Amino acid sequence: MRWTLRNQALLAFGIGICLVAGLILVTWHSLNQTRSAVNEFEGLLIPEIRNALTLSEEAAQIVAMAPYLASAGRPMQLQTERQRLSHRYELAYSLSEQLQNPEVREQLQASLADIRADLNRLADLVNDELFLREDLFAAQFEVDQRARARSGVDRATLDPWPSLQRFYLSITHPDQYVDRSLQELGNLASTLPGRDDYRDWLTLAADDHRQLQRIEQGKAFLLARLRAHSEQLTQQTNNFATDIQNVVLGQQQTVSAQVTRALVLTVGLALVLMAAIGVHYANNRRLTRDLAVVIEDMGYLSRGEAAPAHIAIKRRDEIGDLAAAYDIFRDHARAAERTSQELDAQKTLLETTFNQIQDGLSVFSAEGELVTWNRRYLEIFDFEPDQLRPGLRLDEVQRLMSRKRFRNLNLQQESIDIQSLNEARHRSVQSFERHYDDGQIVEFRSQPMPNGGFVTLYSDLTERRVAEQQLQQSQKMEVLGQLTGGVAHDFNNLLAALLGNLQLLDQLPDLSERGRKYLERALNVSERGAQLVQRLLAFSRKQRLRPEVVVVDDVLAGMAELLEYSVSGRIQLDLDLGAPDATIDIDPSQLENAILNLALNSAAAIPSSGHIRIQTRPAASDRLVIRVTDTGTGIPPSMQKRVLEPFFTTKPAGQGSGLGLSTVYGFVQQSGGDFQLESAPRQGTTITLSWPLAQGAGTDHPAAALDPLPFDTTRGVAIVEDDRSVRDALVDLFEARGLDVVGFEHGEHFIDWARHCDAAVGLLVSDVNLGGHLTGLDVVTMAHSCWPETTCLLISGLPRAMLERELGLDIHWPLVQKPLTAAMFRELFPGLGPA
Repeated sequence: MRWTLRNQALLAFGIGICLVAGLILVTWHSLNQTRSAVNEFEGLLIPEIRNALTLSEEAAQIVAMAPYLASAGRPMQLQTERQRLSHRYELAYSLSEQLQNPEVREQLQASLADIRADLNRLADLVNDELFLREDLFAAQFEVDQRARARSGVDRATLDPWPSLQRFYLSITHPDQYVDRSLQELGNLASTLPGRDDYRDWLTLAADDHRQLQRIEQGKAFLLARLRAHSEQLTQQTNNFATDIQNVVLGQQQTVSAQVTRALVLTVGLALVLMAAIGVHYANNRRLTRDLAVVIEDMGYLSRGEAAPAHIAIKRRDEIGDLAAAYDIFRDHARAAERTSQELDAQKTLLETTFNQIQDGLSVFSAEGELVTWNRRYLEIFDFEPDQLRPGLRLDEVQRLMSRKRFRNLNLQQESIDIQSLNEARHRSVQSFERHYDDGQIVEFRSQPMPNGGFVTLYSDLTERRVAEQQLQQSQKMEVLGQLTGGVAHDFNNLLAALLGNLQLLDQLPDLSERGRKYLERALNVSERGAQLVQRLLAFSRKQRLRPEVVVVDDVLAGMAELLEYSVSGRIQLDLDLGAPDATIDIDPSQLENAILNLALNSAAAIPSSGHIRIQTRPAASDRLVIRVTDTGTGIPPSMQKRVLEPFFTTKPAGQGSGLGLSTVYGFVQQSGGDFQLESAPRQGTTITLSWPLAQGAGTDHPAAALDPLPFDTTRGVAIVEDDRSVRDALVDLFEARGLDVVGFEHGEHFIDWARHCDAAVGLLVSDVNLGGHLTGLDVVTMAHSCWPETTCLLISGLPRAMLERELGLDIHWPLVQKPLTAAMFRELFPGLGPA
């Protein structure tokens, strides 16, 4: 059998038991006598003292809670405080019932009854005060409504609201200014219609105020009485404790004598125990030395220092087992230390990531208190570091966020109630957006936590939404551009046929005066139609521009009279030209048209009289800025995204085409400029146009006229056009000038005819978009290869840029855009003369 520590401990324990048994037998007799005294003390006196002291403490708690009852501001709060006090009183009264001394019990219960009575009176006073204040608020609101409804009162000087507000504050927060508020309201009442009613209300309000003062005095008196009752009850408890103390002292003397006798016997047995301990010490010394080795190694381990690879302890008891087990533990501890270091590194990484993520982050507890946040959270909401602290309530944080005006919208862009959403964030995932009036958009994504509370990520969507809106606007403009381009093509064909026939009609020598009047009307309408097509193409950025280097101030100065004539006399037009030497590369006629459009729009937005200011300034980055500012009604935010859409107008039906701003926008974009609109309701509108400055002088490229197209008139003219009305009109226009003309619907028909006739025409005019397999470009290319002496001309309802970009055509031939007007005809064919 191994002599283990357990066996050694059992032997020592046995010896100790024997010695202690002797001590117990010696002292049992004396201690048995003291036990009855101690039991009496523990069974009677201690509970009595504990109950009395607890009762005194509960009474003090009741008195301490009385001010909360007195300061209750709402009926629900009054009911809550009253229930809490009632619960405390019932607990105190149940403690008094447990007292064994009937005389003391009756005294304490009498004091508790006085406290209960004062508490009830105090609650009744607070209840009366709440009802009285509700009456005051209702009366104040009624008088305020009556005063505001007076039709003959000058509200700028006699509006009673400020005086009523100060009097309301003085009643709800009584101080020395009450009398002065009453005097001020009395003076005001004498100047108001219906002042007798108003003075009666003031008298009633003053009476109510005095009742409030009496209630406040009554509450103060009851609170003082409650403190007196509490002190009385405490004094009664102290007296009772003193009586018990005297009883305890008598019992203490008896017990002391018995303990002295037992002590003498205990000392004798203790000497024997000391001898046994000496023997046991020698046996444990070696045990302690071996344990010290293990402890020393543990110290090395705890400090992170190097320790021996192995503990040199050779024992066949538990200490040996401990040393072997400790070796294993040390290896595990070192592995755990390495793991801890790795976890620290991971923690540092997570903290770094926490502060470096692009989204803001905050965590709120189940009680709605701020727990933690990251740096991006401060940046998104422009918080100062000292404005936030752990424990800050959610409503306080949201007040800090509300320094700027905003709207809370759900993902369907509908308004939401933030209070209901705050409650829901503790239970489920919630997402919404906050749109600030300055344009900032912040997305909130809240996720509840398992143990209560929620964590929220905040993403600043401002730049992304701007980019999305720009992309949507660009896509919308592209689609509308394609639509308007197609409409312009078809409309140009109609105008080409219409103008051609009208021009032919205008050339008739026997046209009556009345017919010529009608003809001029039709020509004017046709020209307006052509201008409308140009506006459509301007919006879609497909009209033909003729840019040149111009001094913008000179262009605007030359328009001064036209602009002043275009706006009504009730509107003052100011030209502030501050860039006298600045030049830009632009189509001057289109620039004049854009400025005129903006001036007319501004004039239409001014209902009576106002100002329009046109300003030019050189700007940074070598740009020229033109600002058109008016003092009109402004544009609501909901419409600002639509005013650039074609055909959208806020004017009454028949008073606007909706192409003004969209045309300007298309022209500015096509000219390489920027367009910016700033407006607010009743604050006017500012439209800013900017272009890069022209790079030096001498880069002018004036608007190019159509180059003449000479051809052999003896060989005739061929017209290839799939639209019959346009084809017939062109044929008649050339025939009216004495030329032989042949018309063809498709390119294939012309090629077959030319090959069979084996004769080339002097001029070939072909539409680009033909109905057959061949395009107009194919027709003129084949004709030129077969008959090089033939002059070729392409016509189309679309501009060259659109044909090259969207249809992929590479056009090197002369091309004019329909309709072919008389002026264009004279420029192209000056040698033909009039019909």
